[in-house]
Amino acid sequence: MRGSDPVNRYMTEPAVSIDVRAPAAEILRLFATHAFHHLPVVDEGRVVGMLSSADVLKLEAFLPRRDAASTELLNRRLHIDQLMRRPPITVSGTQPIERAVSLMSQHGIHALPVIEGSDRLLGILTTTDIIAAVLKAERRAGVQGPELSRTAGEGVGAAMRPGEMRAALALAATAAVRDDETGKLAQALLQSEARLKTLEDVLTSAERYVHAGQDQGLHRLLVKAIARAKQSEAGTLRQRL
Repeated sequence: MRGSDPVNRYMTEPAVSIDVRAPAAEILRLFATHAFHHLPVVDEGRVVGMLSSADVLKLEAFLPRRDAASTELLNRRLHIDQLMRRPPITVSGTQPIERAVSLMSQHGIHALPVIEGSDRLLGILTTTDIIAAVLKAERRAGVQGPELSRTAGEGVGAAMRPGEMRAALALAATAAVRDDETGKLAQALLQSEARLKTLEDVLTSAERYVHAGQDQGLHRLLVKAIARAKQSEAGTLRQRL
C-alpha cells in the first residue's frame, strides 16, 4: 500500500446505496440483508448523504415491533434526508489513498463514498479496506522474525510514509473495540505494529552495541531489548494457539 496509489485500487465496488426518496423502512431492510455498516444516500446517482449502523439503532428504537402498521408509521413520519449525515465527506477515486486516510482520521469516520465526475457514486472505501491493505503489504514484505526492522524499509516502511502510517494506526485504534471483522483486522494491525517496535528496539540496541565497542552499559540494554522481544513473541504464539 503506497500513499501515491489511487483510492479506486482499494475501494469496494459496486457500493450498495439507497435513494434519498426511498421509504425509511428500506434502510432497515438493506442493513439486515447486507454485512455492512455504512450506506451512501444518492439522488439520481449523485451522493448526497451517508447513513450508518448508528442510524439503524435510531430506527429500531422508533420501531419497536415489525409489522405492517409500524412500518407504515415509520415511512410516514421519517424521511431519509432527516437521518443521513450531510454534506457527505467523499473522496475521488483518482485521489491518493493518503488523502482518504487523512479524511477518515480528521473527521473520525470509518467510511468514505468514492465518487467520480459530478459526485456520482463509484464505490466505497472503509476502515476495513485500509487496514486489510496495510496487513497485505506487510505479508508481501515478508516481515518475520528478527529481520523485521531491516526489511520494513523495503516493504511497509517504503509503502507508507510515517504520516500515513500514523493516520492508519489512529483509525485502527478507534476500530479495534468493534466486535466484527473490522475490529479483528484493526487488532491485528496494532499487534503487528507493536511487534515491529519491539524488534526495532532490538536492532537499534544491537547496532549501538556493535559500533560502540561492546560497551557494558549497551550490552545490558541489548539484553533487555532481546528479553522484551522474546516476551512479545511468546505472547503472539500463545494468541495463535
